[in-house]
Amino acid sequence: MIKIRSGGFALIEFAIALPLLILLTYGLATVGGKIFYLGRIQLADYVLEEEVHDVLSRLIYDARAAKSVEAFNYNGTVTFAYRTINESTKGVIAVKSAERVYLLYGKLGAENSKVNYKRVEEFLSSPITGDNYFGRTRVTQFFFSKPADNVLRVTLEMQSEVSGHKIKISTAVCMPGCESFEVH
Repeated sequence: MIKIRSGGFALIEFAIALPLLILLTYGLATVGGKIFYLGRIQLADYVLEEEVHDVLSRLIYDARAAKSVEAFNYNGTVTFAYRTINESTKGVIAVKSAERVYLLYGKLGAENSKVNYKRVEEFLSSPITGDNYFGRTRVTQFFFSKPADNVLRVTLEMQSEVSGHKIKISTAVCMPGCESFEVH
């Protein structure tokens, strides 16, 4: 009976397998990191699009129902005033005024530039743009103009701080019931 010795081959097999294992692990880590990075960029761009859409949707909704509008381009503020009806306990109907304000907080393009929304009676509440865990954004342009009577043109440009991408949307809103309209 012949005894075969195979003890010396384990070290050689290990010496060949270890660099291959390291190379495979490095490749998987690189691909996983790239997938994570691209996913984060896509999520940040989605947040950017949703924030622009949310601000413009709210602003359009409020503009269509407003009785008066006053916009200031130098500080990025627009105020919509409404007439609301309150019934008193004696059956007398009282008309009062309510306002909603969209205002830019921080300088345009600065890291802390955000659009805030509030009713006049309230203090500044949380901003409706900029403070999102998945992708911080900043406002680079918030501009108003009056191309015709009872038409408000709004331009909003925002930038993602994660991806660096920008989105700019302009829209015109017809305000049929608007009695007073000023852009400064």
